[in-house]
This record gives sequence, C-alpha cells and structure tokens, in this order.
Amino acid sequence: MMSEPRLASTIAKHASEQYFLLADISGYSAFLAGVEQTHGVDLSHGIPAGYEILGALLDVVVQAIQPTFAVVKVEGDAVFGVAAAAELDAGSGSLLATLRDVVDRFHEVKLQQATFASDHVCTACPVAGNLWLKMLLHRGFGVQVAGGSHTELHGPAVTLAHRLLKNDVVARVGPRPYLFVTDAAAAPLGLGDTGLAHVESYPDAGAVAGRIVTLD
Repeated sequence: MMSEPRLASTIAKHASEQYFLLADISGYSAFLAGVEQTHGVDLSHGIPAGYEILGALLDVVVQAIQPTFAVVKVEGDAVFGVAAAAELDAGSGSLLATLRDVVDRFHEVKLQQATFASDHVCTACPVAGNLWLKMLLHRGFGVQVAGGSHTELHGPAVTLAHRLLKNDVVARVGPRPYLFVTDAAAAPLGLGDTGLAHVESYPDAGAVAGRIVTLD
C-alpha cells in the first residue's frame, strides 16, 4: 500500500517564491486501459494487480523526491512537490543528481513489479516495464488558499507548471526519462546552458522557453 505523503509544511501562508516539480508517469493511461481490457470495469471481485504496481511506483517517487521537495499531493499519475526558492538555489549543485536518483529508483521498482506480475493472468501488468518518468520544473510565486479545512496551492506559476505536462518534448528526445526546466527555473539553478533549448506554446500562456535534460 502506498504510504501517506508528508505534506508540505514549509509552504508560507502568504505568497512566496518556490520551485514547482511535477513527476509524471508516462504510459499510465495506456497501461490502465490494458488492465481494464483484461479485467473489465467491475472490480467487485478484487482489485487487479495493475493498481498495486502503480501504487508502488507512485510511492517510490513520493519517497525519492523528499526532502529536496516537499510533497503537496499525488495527482492521479503525477506527484506534485515544492521547494522554497532560496533553499533549492543554495543546493542547486546536487539537483540533477537527485532527480537522476529518483529515475533510477523508479526504474528498479518498475522492473521488480513487472517481474512479479509476469505470473499474473493480466497481460497488461508486465507491460509496466514500459512505463517511464518525466519531470517538469518551474519557478514562481505560490499562494495557499483555504477552503473549509482544505488548502490548495494557487497562482499563475502553479497553473503553468501543470500546463507543461502536455508538451512536445518526446518529439525531440524520444520516449525516455527527462526533465523540462523552464528558463525561469533554469537560470537561478545554473542550468541555463544544460541540455537542449526548447520552447512550448500554449494558447493561454504563450511561449514557454526552457531546457530539456535527459535523465536516463
């Protein structure tokens, strides 16, 4: 069972400059479609092993990005984390090593789960070996907005970080683990000349320039 993420207690109650990280499992939708094709949509007789596989993969990401990033929440097939700008800037020299370690740990668990599932009746479960991790990193201001007993992180930078989940990076580097870091985040982290220059464009956000850094 996936462990409960440690929620970000360092997010200020006012606007503060932060880094926003989204670590997303690519191939998730196709994987679940395969599980559904084998097992159907009626789960009253038990939960297919495919969901346990995804839980294990999300869990390793939640654990691996900490303490560099505090986990805000798990959003379907993605883990959303934040880091105070000043703190990450101070330790920026180890950031890529940290993210590559996240990818390595994800890969190890993925292979373990795919091997475990090879004896399972579902032909989709061993396909978990084809899942891979993409990461998006942006910098800007975030604000906690409370609604009842629940709080959410809001702001244009938070919205843009989520927009980046839909991108054309694979057309440049192929289906492989990568980090797309916007120029707003790359410059203060010393990554302005790392990897490939790349620009995404969104109707509501315009052109977003950054760098693609492969992590495999």
